[in-house]
Amino acid sequence: MPDFRRRNPVQDLIADLVTPFRGDGVDHEGLASLVTWQIASGVSGLAVCGRLGEASSLSRAERRAVLATVVRAARLTVPVLACVGTYSTEATIALALDAEEEGADALVVTTPYYSKPTQKGVIAHMRAVAEATTLPIHVLADPATTRSDVTAETLWALSDIPGIHGFIDASGDMARLAVIDRRLRERLALYSAHDTTAFAFNVLGGSGTFSAAANLAPRLTSAMHQALRTRNVDLALDLKDRLAPLFMALGDTPDPAVVKHGLTPVLGLCETVRLPLVSTTPGVGAAVRRALAGLPESAAQFAKAS
Repeated sequence: MPDFRRRNPVQDLIADLVTPFRGDGVDHEGLASLVTWQIASGVSGLAVCGRLGEASSLSRAERRAVLATVVRAARLTVPVLACVGTYSTEATIALALDAEEEGADALVVTTPYYSKPTQKGVIAHMRAVAEATTLPIHVLADPATTRSDVTAETLWALSDIPGIHGFIDASGDMARLAVIDRRLRERLALYSAHDTTAFAFNVLGGSGTFSAAANLAPRLTSAMHQALRTRNVDLALDLKDRLAPLFMALGDTPDPAVVKHGLTPVLGLCETVRLPLVSTTPGVGAAVRRALAGLPESAAQFAKAS
């Protein structure tokens, strides 16, 4: 199993899981089935309760319950990463401690949103979280969503904080990776949060991807990352081209409703999302279905075999 407690970068695919709902509650049975399918398909890790998992619509108790379900279903076969970032340092630490108690292997901590801290504030926030928990931390920068970014200088400062092991870039800007000093890459594992740029990101030295598409096509996305890990670039490129219609249909900032629409036939999952999110449009839904229809061992093919 990949060791997320070490700083050695490994090219891995981490599935950024959606949170299935049924009625007014979380569909824990469906979530466990989704986890089982992901692991059987070769994903290297599971990220829980992130933006794609509709964390902002989950209560603290629900977040703990979701994490507990995923940890039990994973059965120590792959790392489970709990997304705990909020706009408040105190609230983030509380969620981090919850995650530690529920058996998470690592944390994903986004830069605080809404409050828009300075870079010094980002560093102080991450240091406080790191000092409060024993779990390794991966810092997430998603400037389009949080209006808070991480500069190269701040990355160096974060790499000096014990407990911070990785950086996840959700900007989609490939130039950011290209200018990161090689010495910094040796100190932090660097991950993409964009399926559309995952191939290029990893070819340029990235450590892996937090993938929305893995929810729908875990075996093929895993195979692409395995090919990159073994430096079989031609095979990885072929797999990337086959996955491209799905990546494009999901977009750079995948909507949970779109991913759930593609998952609707799988394992009896429901495409319900919580307000303020609403169901996807017919056009986007059709694009996702067309993309999946052309992929072997995707959600569409899994549904046919069930």
